[in-house]
Amino acid sequence: MAEDALLSPQPSLLRIENLRVEFGRFPAVDGLDLSLAPGELLGIVGESGSGKSVAMLALMGLVDAPGRVSADRLEFQGQDLLRLNARERRRLIGRDIAMV
Repeated sequence: MAEDALLSPQPSLLRIENLRVEFGRFPAVDGLDLSLAPGELLGIVGESGSGKSVAMLALMGLVDAPGRVSADRLEFQGQDLLRLNARERRRLIGRDIAMV
């Protein structure tokens, strides 16, 4: 393997920085940071009500009002998910991004 390949960082498949999801004054997710490289697997576990599903719904753009999603960075395959319109995001959901 070339030395340059070892030094250059691998691009992230998924990058989340400071994800916050609020319902009114209630923070359901508060400051989630996550990075996933291509080929990595991720399992999210936690107590019921800890924000696992809400965080992933926010990633997919599926948090309905009165929920409010904010993040410093929310990227999938280099695409800024916060800037995609609903139609562009729907193209990713189920095909490229899904949750079980």
